[in-house]
Amino acid sequence: MSGNPANTLVRPGSPGDERRLLQIDASANSSAGREQLFARACGVVADARELALVVLVDDVIQGFLIYSQVLDEVSIHDVAVHVDSRGQGLGRLLLAQALLQMKSRGAQRCLLEVRESNRAARALYSRLCFREDGVRQNYYPAATGREDAVLMSLQL
Repeated sequence: MSGNPANTLVRPGSPGDERRLLQIDASANSSAGREQLFARACGVVADARELALVVLVDDVIQGFLIYSQVLDEVSIHDVAVHVDSRGQGLGRLLLAQALLQMKSRGAQRCLLEVRESNRAARALYSRLCFREDGVRQNYYPAATGREDAVLMSLQL
């Protein structure tokens, strides 16, 4: 993994960003029906619990992270970097900035789940000191049936 590209910025998601998040999500996850999640996280919907951070390179959003907080616990719902921008440290930058923001908002614990087959993401989370807590069997749909989710957490 190389360092972050020049002209890189992480900022909160804002109204209008949700369209780009949908594009990145489609390139990374092939998920459908997530328009409302992205709209809430980018502030289009008032009083939403979800928050988004986006990473821009040369003023173009190349990745995002969505999380929610309940009391002192946060859950990361999604992290994605556009396929053309992977391997540049953008996911690590997003996670590092999000963890700082979470801690400043009073969070003490961060939770997430990740596909068992997503070795790159699991390695990144491990490098940031997340630990594996368990497995949800047959959680994610997969091309050949279902795939387990690995549960991970970090004390902030």
